[in-house]
Amino acid sequence: MRAEGLRFGRKGGHELVSEADLRAAEILREALTAAFPDDGWLSEEHRDTADRLARERVWVVDPIDGTREYLQGIPEYAISVGLAVRGRPALGVVHNPATGDLHAAVHAETPVPTPPAPVPPAAPYLALVGRGEDLLGEVPPLPGDARTRPTGSVAWRLALLAAGRGDVVTSWHARHEWDVAAGAALALARGLTVTDALGEPLAFNQPRPLVRGLLAAEAGLHARILAHFRRFMR
Repeated sequence: MRAEGLRFGRKGGHELVSEADLRAAEILREALTAAFPDDGWLSEEHRDTADRLARERVWVVDPIDGTREYLQGIPEYAISVGLAVRGRPALGVVHNPATGDLHAAVHAETPVPTPPAPVPPAAPYLALVGRGEDLLGEVPPLPGDARTRPTGSVAWRLALLAAGRGDVVTSWHARHEWDVAAGAALALARGLTVTDALGEPLAFNQPRPLVRGLLAAEAGLHARILAHFRRFMR
């Protein structure tokens, strides 16, 4: 499919969109709305409407998160399908077609999942950060012995974090809900703490579907990084 979907353009004069984004969007919308006709729909590639705001369950979908990496042949893009129930992430599916990896989880408010092993305060840790943020020197300042790894799609970064292939995902940039809904559900189901960059829980199906940055990590490391962030946010 990648070889057939490399034609692309720009939305709003700047955001990349490929033919594959549009084709995947239609496939996902047709399948999910047919199976769940009473649910709301929010997707990067479809016109948003206020209809979803009255729905208890809303699918939050990015057909290809990481379009730039997809077009460049960098295997760090993903199909991201999240389900928000009453504004909270309830289900996440993140699939990387380039690697064949599929990550899926249901996040229930209860019972509490078994959390991952905590990162000791003095231990080095790995932060998965955006390629663009790394290139432009916009990675948030991190405390202690932090090592950063530039990685494409934020949905893919969150899936890797939930799979134990990193210790933190963070960004100070605003993100669209469809970028993070599925990955947030994966991380929460793993027992990680997921908030915006100010430490507030993520809320989905908002009238303006944006989140104020991102911080996801094991609870102790999350608290340590958040306290460090607050030194710069006063």
